[in-house]
Amino acid sequence: MNILISIGLVFSLLTNAGLTAIKPMADLFKSPGGQSMNQPFETQSYVAQPTLKTNSKKFTPSAEAAIVSDTKSGTKLLEKSADTSRPIASIAKLMTALAIMESHKPNEVVTIGELPVLGPEDQKLNLTKGEEITVGELLKAILIYSANDAANALAIYDGGSIEKFAEKMNEKAKLWDMNNSSFYEPSGLSSKNTSTPNDLVKLAGVLSNNDTFKKITSTASTKITNQDGKPYNLTTTNKILGSGGVVGMKTGYTLEAGQCLITAVERNGQRIITVVLNSPDRFQESKNMIEWAFNNYIWQ
Repeated sequence: MNILISIGLVFSLLTNAGLTAIKPMADLFKSPGGQSMNQPFETQSYVAQPTLKTNSKKFTPSAEAAIVSDTKSGTKLLEKSADTSRPIASIAKLMTALAIMESHKPNEVVTIGELPVLGPEDQKLNLTKGEEITVGELLKAILIYSANDAANALAIYDGGSIEKFAEKMNEKAKLWDMNNSSFYEPSGLSSKNTSTPNDLVKLAGVLSNNDTFKKITSTASTKITNQDGKPYNLTTTNKILGSGGVVGMKTGYTLEAGQCLITAVERNGQRIITVVLNSPDRFQESKNMIEWAFNNYIWQ
């Protein structure tokens, strides 16, 4: 009886001290949120960092401006005049595509109106006034075939005029911190469309998050149709698409801009972006830069 009374007194004292909730030993390793502390720590996804090999070779691009950037880490593997603004020709169509994709659905129907007159050598579909074709088909035309009339049609459909749409392009550039870029019209034919390799890497990175964009720019050839069923055959202007891991992006050329090219490359689980502006041979030089990057860097 005395033992029971003693136990009761102890329990009473513990109660008054606020210590009645004695936990099992295992519970002492639980966090306040209830998660057991003997569980593995929450892991963060590891991003492999590109590291220059000890026996690496130097590479100097012939292009006026160039860059190789690792997409996952953001590391610049190679830079030449990467912050110097230059004309970018049809690479400006990437900003046109971004502005359109963020504001419109692919199945919206565009009625072609009055379009700026293009020269005989300018890439075009030869769209006619009154013709109807969807936004999605026009996007394919500008990103695969680099059709200038398709870019102008999208711009006028969105902004009501080339000038208004150019304002939107520049707003997007500011939004994505493309502080050394300026856009004058949607096709890239004007030398007033200027940017830098660093800014274009930012633009390519934004677009690379869009599955529709990636699908279009990875397409070597396709056929599109207007609302009446008239077909247009499209063949990519990117001659190295599908080789060496090149999965997409955009070409550009005018006399003022010279040969320009952005490539997206995927190899061995890694992804890089290359840019050349005013290159003497954009396709071969881009291939050389890609091979140099993967031969001279190791991701670890």
